[in-house]
Amino acid sequence: MEIYLIRHGTTAWNAAFRLQGKTDTPLDPLGIEMARCTGERFRELGITFDRVYSSPLSRAYRTAELVAGRVDITTDPRLEELGFGIQEGRCIRDLGPDESVPFRFFKNDPVQYDRLAPTVGAESLTALCERTGDFLREVVEGRRNISGRNTGEEARKLPDRILISAHGACNKGLLMHIRGDGDLSNFWEGGLQPNCGVDLIVYDPETGIYTITGTGRIYYPEELLQRFRNLL
Repeated sequence: MEIYLIRHGTTAWNAAFRLQGKTDTPLDPLGIEMARCTGERFRELGITFDRVYSSPLSRAYRTAELVAGRVDITTDPRLEELGFGIQEGRCIRDLGPDESVPFRFFKNDPVQYDRLAPTVGAESLTALCERTGDFLREVVEGRRNISGRNTGEEARKLPDRILISAHGACNKGLLMHIRGDGDLSNFWEGGLQPNCGVDLIVYDPETGIYTITGTGRIYYPEELLQRFRNLL
């Protein structure tokens, strides 16, 4: 199975350096263009998807629509972005030096951020990794989820190629499971995907092994990325 893991296109909050989290912000015109061009390039390359999964947040869902074309999209709350509690909506330039919130540790010390996140009503990275890992176990691997529910995946053929459209931190949580990595200090390994950047993964159902074959690939014109190099 081939997995195309994409981060949503840009939003007005990206451009303003505001922390989005679970706030449902739509794509801005640049984000729409990124996703539209990505979808066009996929079709030029003959890349189509048997199934498409998306975060229910509109910036990821609209990205999936523009990229995948006329394919049914299944939303799953386990693909929502990390929740940031009272930090959400604030400018990251203000959050960085604010010692009253743990955001200063978010990129540089994810273990410390994980420990302090509940103090501001934020979701921990541990919780994020649990729900994203649960999604992959159920949807990709066809195993029981953490609630013990039998998903029925075992009874049907796995798709050849799927698209997962989600978010920056969420996708890093998915990749923790894909790498088989339980050490949160490695959470940001490989860096943050660019907006509408794609990581390519192959899953072998016979061995249960994931192989990452590409990271942060861009399928839209480079000049679009150049316009917003420093976005979250």
